[in-house]
Amino acid sequence: MKFLIPLGLVATVVSVGVVQAPAMAAPVVSFSRIYVDSPGSDTRTNASLNAEWVRLTNNTAQGIQLRGWSVRDRANHVYAFSTYTLGARKSVYIHTGRGTNGRPDAAHRYWQSGNYIWNNTGDTAILRNAAGAQVDSCTWGRTTATNC
Repeated sequence: MKFLIPLGLVATVVSVGVVQAPAMAAPVVSFSRIYVDSPGSDTRTNASLNAEWVRLTNNTAQGIQLRGWSVRDRANHVYAFSTYTLGARKSVYIHTGRGTNGRPDAAHRYWQSGNYIWNNTGDTAILRNAAGAQVDSCTWGRTTATNC
């Protein structure tokens, strides 16, 4: 026995049966690149320490106030933002060593550490908002730099 199904009905059944998963939205601020192994020997000079950095990117069309936000590693070394607005679609670099935060180059912040933060053999960077909620993370193995 053969059944004939009108073509319009088949198209309706197929379109009803298709379920698309919602796209995952990018975090409002995320890690976009991490340079974990500064060039040359690890001499702990300030220049060597500052060649180790993380880059955060604002993925929205509005500036975001980062006061109280933090970046940390697995060993719980913490960089906490004071008053700082990350512009729309802009990035900020957080260097491990010492430097002056603020104008004229607000795109570079400094952890003020005398030791390396990120492990060359692998680590995890975690970004938390002012309420302490995890916004983003990036994990890597042995590498010099990674895109997150």
